[in-house]
Amino acid sequence: MINDFPRTAKTSRGQTAWRAGILILILIGLGVLGAARATSADGKNGSLLLLLPTSDEVRPWVPDAPPQRAEGQDLFSLINGGAELFLRHGFERAVVQTYSHAAAGHIQVEIYMMATPDGATEVFRRKTGSGEFPLTIGDAGVSGEYYVIFRRGRFLVTVTAGDAAADAKTMVLRMARAVERRIALRP
Repeated sequence: MINDFPRTAKTSRGQTAWRAGILILILIGLGVLGAARATSADGKNGSLLLLLPTSDEVRPWVPDAPPQRAEGQDLFSLINGGAELFLRHGFERAVVQTYSHAAAGHIQVEIYMMATPDGATEVFRRKTGSGEFPLTIGDAGVSGEYYVIFRRGRFLVTVTAGDAAADAKTMVLRMARAVERRIALRP
């Protein structure tokens, strides 16, 4: 047995390398399948994540935590006191991301996906008023002192700054336009 060790080790090394290669291919395959499952399982909310402004678009603002997501009745945990309006008009899912900047506070981006464009239109109509300034964005948009609300198709988007600082107001519009471009590119 001691005399067989070098020959076995030599054969084992070659087999070990071959087995390691196979194991790596299997793990890569499982990783790809796992990612595909995660994407399909999270595909509904995951697709909303793709609508959020990227770090490059909002620099020097940065996401201050992972985005929050809600689907159906989970909306009550995401927004306090306003979920009924959305649910009454066909709310499906939402994603909310807060961005922060040391000198200018924070900005929150909320993207709501409704079952139909009519649902988004009705929520938009109820959330906006005559004191807001019309804004050319999406199918309809308005701006206030520190926020932008717009709808495009079945999406309703709100981008709100923590205060009316000039830097924040500029970034609110920039973020809203970034989201609107992504919605426009959706099939």
